[in-house]
Amino acid sequence: ISRSCSEPTQMWASIVFAAVGLSSPVAPARHLTAARAPAPAAQFGWGRPQAAPSAPPPQNARDADFARRQEKLAQRQQTAKSAPKGQVEVTFPQKGNKVVYAQQGDNIGKVAAKAGLRIKFDCKNGRCGTCQVRLNGRAAAKVCQGATIPGGATRKLKITLDNP
Repeated sequence: ISRSCSEPTQMWASIVFAAVGLSSPVAPARHLTAARAPAPAAQFGWGRPQAAPSAPPPQNARDADFARRQEKLAQRQQTAKSAPKGQVEVTFPQKGNKVVYAQQGDNIGKVAAKAGLRIKFDCKNGRCGTCQVRLNGRAAAKVCQGATIPGGATRKLKITLDNP
């Protein structure tokens, strides 16, 4: 006679429940070669139709922050679509944060003149650095050598004169 692995466990469960005075909840083991019935489809929540949630689940702080950032991104993208292609908002902090709109590829000297700033030139070939400006506080450009407003994804630019 072949025994299944669970027969000793079932035997002890039957003895314990009989001692307490309860009937055993464990069904007797079937022979291993016996055909088993397929498991029900709704076992462990699988296959059960889900009711549509009436209200969205409460958001934690991370999800709320993500949603807020996505809304801001959508607003910026809408503003960018409404602006003419290639238009850049150029700010001059040394002129009281004066804002001038220019096109990508425009000469920085002409954009500065449009804002009312005069950029000094000494050597006119870029060696002395008198005409050097900083773009967004980082990249240096020399106006006397024909520096232009950068292209690409640039929408806002802050130009600071190194030698005002």
